[in-house]
Amino acid sequence: MEIQDFSDDIDVKVKKYQRGESADLEGLKDKKLKGQLANREELYKKSANAAAKAEKWLMQTESGLLEPEGIEKTWRFSQQSIAQEVDVASRKNQFDIILPDLGPYTIDYTSSGRYMLTAGRKGHLAIMDMHTLKPVKDFQVRETVRDAVFLHNELFFAAAQKKYTYIYNRAGTELHCLKEHGAVLKLQFLKNHFLLSSINKSSHLRYQDITTGQIVGNYRTALGRSDVLQLNPYNSVITSGHSGGTVCMWKPTTSTPLIKILCHHGPVTAISFHPNGHLMATSGMDKKIKIWDLRTYKTLQTLPGNAKTLSFSQKGLLAASTGSFTQILQTSDSSNYNRYMIHTMAKGYQINRIQFRPYEDVLGIGHSMGFSSILVPGSGEPNFDSWVANPFETVKERREKEVRVLLDKLPPESVMLDPTKVGNMREVKRKEKKTKAEVEEEKAAAVAAAKNVAVKKKTKGRSKPSKVARKKQEGIENAKRGFVEENEGRDNKKKQKRITEVNELPIALQPFVSKKGK
Repeated sequence: MEIQDFSDDIDVKVKKYQRGESADLEGLKDKKLKGQLANREELYKKSANAAAKAEKWLMQTESGLLEPEGIEKTWRFSQQSIAQEVDVASRKNQFDIILPDLGPYTIDYTSSGRYMLTAGRKGHLAIMDMHTLKPVKDFQVRETVRDAVFLHNELFFAAAQKKYTYIYNRAGTELHCLKEHGAVLKLQFLKNHFLLSSINKSSHLRYQDITTGQIVGNYRTALGRSDVLQLNPYNSVITSGHSGGTVCMWKPTTSTPLIKILCHHGPVTAISFHPNGHLMATSGMDKKIKIWDLRTYKTLQTLPGNAKTLSFSQKGLLAASTGSFTQILQTSDSSNYNRYMIHTMAKGYQINRIQFRPYEDVLGIGHSMGFSSILVPGSGEPNFDSWVANPFETVKERREKEVRVLLDKLPPESVMLDPTKVGNMREVKRKEKKTKAEVEEEKAAAVAAAKNVAVKKKTKGRSKPSKVARKKQEGIENAKRGFVEENEGRDNKKKQKRITEVNELPIALQPFVSKKGK
């Protein structure tokens, strides 16, 4: 009985990792193509089985959620009551750092969740090791800082300051001054393409390759000033929100947006993407939070309330904050979100930025009086892939990973709405052959148009009725000649193809070929 249950469990996990139904290869006549597709299907089956076994035996840790009993509600649980029930290692992730003279703060995490970058509006920049809760480096740049993001690892980060964008290393040394970006309001980093994206006060969207320093794209959005910029982690498409309620999706090699959606009847205040890339959450000044399905570009759910900042967790929880109030929404079917947890900061604290910490059940909050961290059970992915992001990587592993990701760097042209199309052949659309009736209709229309052409009147006897009639007749013949030449060209191609096929045959067999096509 246990063996049967085990096999059923494996079958369920294999279905989870399968790439759709297998292709029907019986109707293919090309043996080479049929063999290639059969080998590919076999590889897909092996990869699905390997992933299912890895999940069964290697991913033993399961994510936990708050489970109420009786008439209890999960959103009534306070941080104090949660801290009393968790272990010591999790309890240390709950803290408040008060820096009232340097806020409001914005925060960012590395892809492994090991390090946190904090940037105060009044020039304070700091990197903190979240395992030891000790600052790696903090310094003062003595001018306004609007945003800051990590680059490919914790060794480098970019800060959008008063006039220009600067790149610093882990020791706080200024490495580069990016004057081409101007007075930047928001920054995003495309880690697979090594592109730093920014939008400035004059609504110019720029992409810069940090490995070569080349400006890949410089486009004017022409939709007014925007301070909402978000990256879709699934396809690396940058999304901007504008004051007219429009949300635009951009790629580095196109000057016009790929998609333009009217999401709100008022300015867009926040955007966030689900890790699977199929869901988008937007918030606007019309006091609505909308969940969008990016496969159909339709609204799945509309929630009341305004949010200055939004953030999706690795497990699909959605956090929304405005003022000093934060609520976390949970869903079981990726469509209907309901209240899961709430958290209220001290009176007077204005939240500026929230972000879930990867691989931990933690929500980071940057506010006007510093930055805080609260526990959100079930928000983080419990099992990490050390090949993708390793919170415990050594210096040697980090160096090897840096070389590997540089070698695997993707070109800007690979950014597209559907990344599964990368590496596939573009379908060639065959021209549909016109029917005889359609050809006759086009021919009649061309003749009628030639008859109705007005002939310019000329002096000295050059506008005689006979000459006018002759010119009109020449126009009609020219209109007909185009269709005749097209038919003759088609017949010549068929005849040439037939001759080529005959010539390819052995000389002894050529007399036996049917001569109808000649």
